Amino acid sequence: MGRLSGLLITVRSAKQGAEMERGKWSAEYQKEIATLRIHPEDLADLGLSPGQSVILASAYGQAEVTCRPTEGPKGLFFLPLGAVANQLFSAAHTHGTGVPDWKSLEVTLSPCDAQPGQSDEQPR
Repeated sequence: MGRLSGLLITVRSAKQGAEMERGKWSAEYQKEIATLRIHPEDLADLGLSPGQSVILASAYGQAEVTCRPTEGPKGLFFLPLGAVANQLFSAAHTHGTGVPDWKSLEVTLSPCDAQPGQSDEQPR
């Protein structure tokens, strides 16, 4: 098991919107905002199965998320906006707009059981 680098795109999912009606503290809402959509081949490259967790890290922070396969390009990952995604963005780096770059953030995924320093691959 190694590490995988790519770009994170934050989104609003339909399930997130439906679960928001129950409240942002509901278990289903919290589960949805911590679910990363990833290409099935990227998931296989990490040696993981759907439903397993990874550490999703950026230059600004990291979060543990659960993987769910989805259609789309390899190396492009989708995570619903919310408290989990917020851990990965910098409030200081907004290009003067006051709004973080919610699209195309460089990230690295590592299986949760991987210890720092186990892989030679470096994030882009």
